Formats: sequence, structure tokens, C-alpha cells
Amino acid sequence: AALAALAAGGAAWPGLGPVLAALLAGGGARAWRSRAERRDRQALRGLFSRFLGAEVAEALLRDRALFMAGGRPKPQELVATVLFSDIAGFTAICEALPPAPLIDWLDRYIDVMVAVSVAHGGVVLRFVGDGMLVVFGVPVPRPDAAGRAADAAAAARCALAMEQAMEALNAEWRAAGLPEAGLRIGIHTGPLVAGSLGRGERMEFCLLGDTANVGARLEQLGKQHGGGGRCTILVGEPTWRLLGGAFPGRRIGELSLRNRVAGLAAWRIDSGR
Repeated sequence: AALAALAAGGAAWPGLGPVLAALLAGGGARAWRSRAERRDRQALRGLFSRFLGAEVAEALLRDRALFMAGGRPKPQELVATVLFSDIAGFTAICEALPPAPLIDWLDRYIDVMVAVSVAHGGVVLRFVGDGMLVVFGVPVPRPDAAGRAADAAAAARCALAMEQAMEALNAEWRAAGLPEAGLRIGIHTGPLVAGSLGRGERMEFCLLGDTANVGARLEQLGKQHGGGGRCTILVGEPTWRLLGGAFPGRRIGELSLRNRVAGLAAWRIDSGR
């Protein structure tokens, strides 16, 4: 109305300048926020979209200000639980199957295990051959002990569900005349540095620190400390403390880990079946 009056030769409204400035500033701020949000969403999709559950994806978008800066995850120290899994006897399976059936066999395994991990709130970060890294409590940091305990419990439940899924896969493969396999899982909780490396399409979310290394070592030690079944789940002492006796298991003693001076007390979680 003020602009129309001014265009018709009327007196200029003294407050017109500040009002227009406020409108322009507000519109500019909204446009900037919208652009920043689109940029963050695109970055999140590129880093996590393939292996995320809906609940975790929603939390990422809602809390992105906690860990995003400039369109990429900002480096941060946090406490999280890592889960490493590996197929026991995979070398023999590679020797037994031709290339095409081998890839189909592995694809089926990955599809099932990713679905299990996502269903339990895990973020599948990486595959290394037949190995898989799943993390709980990343990239949105857990600020308190209750959240960290929830992550540890989610990882333990995920491991037991992976054991059940492996049994179902073995039954499926047995019926089809394909090789069966076992599973080794290592779980450990501790401090990590989380952030991103690379830029653009080559940007990758990464975890740095001893916690990830210990989780991988625990998985490897499952070869020596299995309970006689096809699946072995080894848990480091920090994770076991957070579980608070909620899962059946037994202490297997102090383990010596490669490239680590101090030993680590570890437990084996048994399904009880």
C-alpha cells in the first residue's frame, strides 16, 4: 500500500525504508538457510543414504547443526560403539565357487546383514571384502552415559540378530547346494575422532582412533575364542560394562592385541540357544 501511494505521487511513508530492508533481509536469510539446508541434505545423502534406517536419517537431518559445518561433517571427538563382522571360512568359499556364483552368494549375505544392522539403528560405514563396519552413536554424538549404554545394547542386539540371520542364510544355501559359513563379530566402545576426508563426490566419512582398531582385533580373535558354534561375538570390557549384565556371556580373559601394549579384558556373548 505504501509503495502504491508513493507511485501515485503521494507522500512517502517514513517507515517504508526500514520495512523494505527488513523484508529483504528476511527473504535473504530464508534463501540462505534454504540453500544451506539443501547443501547439507545433499552431503548427508552422499555419505550415509545407502545404509541408514529412517529413524537414524531423521535424527541426522534434525540434529545436523551438531555435526555439520560448511556442507560437510565437522571433526569431533565422541564416544561410540563399533561392530566389525567377518565371514568365517570365506577363503574356502572363494575356492569352491566360480566368480559369478561367488558374487551372488556375497551379495545375498551383504543384503541380509545390512538390513539387520539398519533395523537395529546402526550406520553401515564400510565394506572391506567380506568384512563390514557398523557404528552406533555416530555421527550424532551421544552426550551422556545413558545414550552410550543404549548404543552398546543396540550393537549387542544387532550381533545376536546377525547370528540368527546367518543361520537362516545357511539353511537357504544348504537347500540350494551352496557352501555354508560362520560369522565372527567384534564389538568395542570408546573415544573416536569422526569426520570426513576428501571433497565433493570423493568425500567419505571416517573414524579414527584406537577404538576402531580394537573392534577389528576382537573380531579376528574370534578364531581362537569361539564357543563351538558358527558365530562368535567378542566384546571389549568398556562395552561389557555398559551392557550391565543384560546379555548372556562369559569372560574369556585378558587378550593381547596386536600393536597395543596394554591387554584388554574381553567377554563372549552367547545366544543361549
